[in-house]
Amino acid sequence: MDLRELQSEYIRQQRQVTDERIAIGALIRTILSEADGLVFKNGRTEKPKRLVVIGVDHEQALCFGSVLVNTKLNPKAQYSAEYLSVQYELKQENYPEFLDYNSFVDCGELFSIPIERLKQGEFFGFLTDEDRNGIFDLLETSDIFSTKQKKRYGIRRR
Repeated sequence: MDLRELQSEYIRQQRQVTDERIAIGALIRTILSEADGLVFKNGRTEKPKRLVVIGVDHEQALCFGSVLVNTKLNPKAQYSAEYLSVQYELKQENYPEFLDYNSFVDCGELFSIPIERLKQGEFFGFLTDEDRNGIFDLLETSDIFSTKQKKRYGIRRR
């Protein structure tokens, strides 16, 4: 094995999604599809997406309440105040392997994704405590989700 092959194998092992790495605050990139609840344009049916794990149900083999990381907000789009109020900014400097520039965690919609699908993706580490707490604060105080939904997804920490 030459140096490049060793380096590639090392990176593959470091990015492998394992059961231990599927935990609250994990940063994972995987292929998501319309079956996962995403809506695509131009006939596309799947796309690589970055996400943050908000909760895990190992009995049902589901990562639940994951929120998507969007790299940019479209400057031409007309966003509602409600939509903008549930966007949490992640600084690229804190996640250089995961983000190419400052990005936004969309805390306005929750997704349930099978653990097996996550295991096909790539692991990039965990959120900082500050960002994890900021995202949960946003999710807890948002009026977008009912109290029942917040309890179901483990968002109600208080």
